[in-house]
Amino acid sequence: MTARPSLPPYVVFKALGVGLLVLAAAFLLFALGFFGEGMLDLADGRMDGHASLDLSEAVATHLFRRRIGTMLASSAVLLVFGLGCFWVACVLKPKP
Repeated sequence: MTARPSLPPYVVFKALGVGLLVLAAAFLLFALGFFGEGMLDLADGRMDGHASLDLSEAVATHLFRRRIGTMLASSAVLLVFGLGCFWVACVLKPKP
């Protein structure tokens, strides 16, 4: 049996970077959709949280903003890790 050659490390890091950037974009799009839905609820005066929770509008708005902040922060962290993987791939790529 012949052993398959393994991928060079820079290719692995580049693929990992692409995956992390796609995940960051997905988090960002999810946050954007969630923000849009929340803004519509706020404009309609329905920002009272889930009906069974009986939250005041101030508490529901605070939780809404905290969720948006968490999603944006997660997206930023994934973006930094993805760009870091691209940087490592550039460093590891053999120079001609």
